[in-house]
Amino acid sequence: MHWWQIRKRDADLERELRYDLELEEEEQREKGLSAEEARYAARRAFGNPTLIREQTHEAWGTAQFERFWQDVHYALRQMRRSPGFTLVVVLTMALGIAATTTMFTVVYSTLLRSLPYPQSERIVAIHDTRIAGRSAGGLMTGPRFYDIEARNRSFSSPAFFYFDESTLIAGKKLPIYVKAAGANAGFWDVFDTAPMLGRVFNAKDDVPHAPQTVVLSYPGWQRLFGGDPNVIGEQVKLDQQTATIVGVMPRDFSAPGGVDLWHAAQFVPNNWGNYRGDGLRNIIVFGRLRPGVTLAQAQGDLDRIGEQLRREYPSSDGAWRFTSETLREDRYGQVQSALVVLLIASALLLLIACINVANLLLSRATTRQREVALRRALGASGRRVAFQLLVESVLLALAGGGTGILLAFVLTRTAATSLPGILGRPGTIHMDGIVIGVALLISVATGIVFGVVPVLETRKVQLHSALKQGETRLGGSSGNWLRSVLVGVQVGLSLVLLVGASLLAESLWNLMKQPLGFEPEHLLTVRVVLPWNTRPEAVRNFYNDVQQRIENLPGVEAAGQISSPPMTDFHVRGSFDADWLPQFANQPAISAENRNIAGNLLAAIGTPLLAGRAFAAADQVSTVPPVLVNEALVREFLPKGNPIGHHLLLDGQAHEIVGVVADVRGVSGAIAAEPGPAVYWPANANGGWHRYFLVRTKVPPEQVAKSIREQVYQSDPRQSVGEIETMDQLLGDAVAQPRLNAAVVASFAVIALLLSCVGIYGVVSYLAALRTQEIGVRMALGATRGDITRLFVRRAMVPAAIGLATGAVVSLAANRLLRSQLYGVQPDDLRLYLAALLVLLAPLLAATLMPAIRAGKREPMEALRTE
Repeated sequence: MHWWQIRKRDADLERELRYDLELEEEEQREKGLSAEEARYAARRAFGNPTLIREQTHEAWGTAQFERFWQDVHYALRQMRRSPGFTLVVVLTMALGIAATTTMFTVVYSTLLRSLPYPQSERIVAIHDTRIAGRSAGGLMTGPRFYDIEARNRSFSSPAFFYFDESTLIAGKKLPIYVKAAGANAGFWDVFDTAPMLGRVFNAKDDVPHAPQTVVLSYPGWQRLFGGDPNVIGEQVKLDQQTATIVGVMPRDFSAPGGVDLWHAAQFVPNNWGNYRGDGLRNIIVFGRLRPGVTLAQAQGDLDRIGEQLRREYPSSDGAWRFTSETLREDRYGQVQSALVVLLIASALLLLIACINVANLLLSRATTRQREVALRRALGASGRRVAFQLLVESVLLALAGGGTGILLAFVLTRTAATSLPGILGRPGTIHMDGIVIGVALLISVATGIVFGVVPVLETRKVQLHSALKQGETRLGGSSGNWLRSVLVGVQVGLSLVLLVGASLLAESLWNLMKQPLGFEPEHLLTVRVVLPWNTRPEAVRNFYNDVQQRIENLPGVEAAGQISSPPMTDFHVRGSFDADWLPQFANQPAISAENRNIAGNLLAAIGTPLLAGRAFAAADQVSTVPPVLVNEALVREFLPKGNPIGHHLLLDGQAHEIVGVVADVRGVSGAIAAEPGPAVYWPANANGGWHRYFLVRTKVPPEQVAKSIREQVYQSDPRQSVGEIETMDQLLGDAVAQPRLNAAVVASFAVIALLLSCVGIYGVVSYLAALRTQEIGVRMALGATRGDITRLFVRRAMVPAAIGLATGAVVSLAANRLLRSQLYGVQPDDLRLYLAALLVLLAPLLAATLMPAIRAGKREPMEALRTE
């Protein structure tokens, strides 16, 4: 029944009751009674209209609804009567709900929400992994992909893509650097997403020498063409080759994320002849499971293929195996543990906020004891009173939850663009109806939970004592005991957050203070990519010309070139034999990261040469170029010898080791990973067409960025300049996730500490107010102000100490979840536990002493006169 129907029926009932009463009065007047006597007689005969109305509503089944709205209206009046109390509760709840909702939004957007591809759970990432030693980020060679395509029984359409930074020229516009991805035609079958405009390239487009086709990503369409819907069919120059734009993908399609366009790879199985070496390890492979095939069955199929290839091609494939994981694991697996930790931390903050609110409501229930007693004395049942109090707490929670959701919306909008790595990609993090619904559900649930505590206490009210003037205790001392327990729990949870924040902060500090092997200050990185089919002599001439131009710029101290600088996720690994190590057929002794360098790189980057010499000009044009190796390679494979003059053996050629350079972090993995073996080659002799210029400046690096762009354009107007970033920016990106973890948990810990201080301050203040007369009696009998102060400090600090002890034990168990997020520190580091205890004790003791000292300053006669 709708509310307007209830109001109509109630109005009809009122009219009927009034008509019946008038009839009864008329009958009484006909009996000879005066008008006033007839009115009183009619009312006595008719009965209580309110009771009749309530009984009728009970028969209609609307009484519960009416009582609920009465409770809501009464609760709203109470909130208006105590705006200060309401504001404190709402803000406390808003902090907890905002933190939890924001973190749940991030977790839901990445780990729970369906990925934007049909049957995305059937999309599998297939990695190529070295059986022993370091791998190359899961990258695969083309021949191994085509072996999977030909031999597998589990995937309906294996596919690959590779990152391909390029130069785009559209019409008469200047060359633009674009992040591209080359893909095969099966790529679109795996992800099974229709384009927003046009079409995707197909098998006919994906054959060698076919006219090149391009599919734009939504961000690329907006950035490069301003969202022009007429872009389909437009011809552009992509790495100096004509290509036709055939499609635009939807906004939420991000496979992979961060690219401007896809183009047809135009590979075939015989592209590489008989070569299967690691020099081809550059493609990322996915597959869509056939109907009825599980991931475990697919992995078994890949194991079978891998074993076949190890037998057939032992020299190139003998050390590798295939692994697989779901698309979600591949995309978000590296951040999953960090997100779970942050979600747990936000839940702890919400629990602390709830405890604080429960304490506030418990104190408020004490002041409303007489109100509860009067309602009970007038006939209200205990259940009725309890329900009304629960309605109040739920309304407070909903107000706090609504405020928290609005705050979470702002925080989520900020997080969507400022979170590190894959979390910050456009469209990844956003709130939707499910998240808001969960937040409201949490608000209602927390309102019920923290509202139960004062409700339970009101059931202990003794009517005869509560109605006495001046009696203010609620259930004897049980309310005080419960407040102490809540404060102890709050303090313990605050310690858990504070210890977690200390561990993460120490981990971040350890990570930042590790020797990097280079000097990031005043160092600029400039990305330049030539077309892959540029002739070697043209590559050398272009990069040598740009090198000289950059070195001659004002403010430049040194410049060099490298295929991939530190802190970039770029893996090209090579396998070598060495003339000082035993050689076994098909089992290369050394696996190392390959980097191509040129110019005065070591001086530019600030990496010391520890032994031997750097590359000379002749090395850059040598047919059998020498190499530099890093400390890690020497430490692992020649710990007691001198590598200078020894040779690395590759494809039948011996490459002399002429120098040893210091280890550089971030070359063979994340910055937290220990540097692994690395080999540096002369870039011009090795034919690297994609490079970074690393430029050390005497002035702020940003001041020379524009000049470098101009020099590249003057050297070749057809080339674009890619990303220009300072090394400090790259370093900041490399530690962004641990910095985020530490900052978020530290923020939660600070808020929790403030709430705990407020809670303990409120408890001591309440106890002092409750026991004012006792204070007067004690002081009249000889107690000093110090005795009174110590009394209240002891009453507050005992449960706090118990909470601290319990919190320390819980931290020892809970912080093991942080192990994967820590660097150079153990989860049970005693120093950090003691530091967290001291940090927590200081403000808690201050919050306890302030009301305790104030209580000790009360004059005895003033205290004795207080009722």
